[in-house]
Amino acid sequence: MKQFCRIFVPMILVCALTLLAGCSNNEAANKSNGLTWDLSNAEPVYVSEWPENEFTSQIIKPENGEIDYIYDYSDSGRYAVFMKDMSEEKSAEYIEELKEQGYSEIASEGNDVSVGTMMKKDNVILSISYSGEIFGIMITIESDT
Repeated sequence: MKQFCRIFVPMILVCALTLLAGCSNNEAANKSNGLTWDLSNAEPVYVSEWPENEFTSQIIKPENGEIDYIYDYSDSGRYAVFMKDMSEEKSAEYIEELKEQGYSEIASEGNDVSVGTMMKKDNVILSISYSGEIFGIMITIESDT
């Protein structure tokens, strides 16, 4: 059962992040070089350290949870980080910290199983999802073109 959850829950979260990213009304956030974003070959990269890059520098590092894996779509202006062992309460606290950093909530939806939130600050859109102990955040940097 644990192996099933380790595979199934992240796939649900990736789908939720993809749907939230699709809620943006900005064509630049949904296209790169005229092509739509393709997740068909999506493979997680398991990491043990918080990644330092242009995308993660846009947010504060969560104080709770443990980094698990990333999806690097930096070629299309997106980067996703997934944490494990992060409770619903700690996830909600992190969202409040992002608000204190100047991010504003533009959409939020939840049910008994998961919560999804979109936030924006300047040209950065965050698509955040959490379910159980899994927390995912997709960082999209909108280009000026």
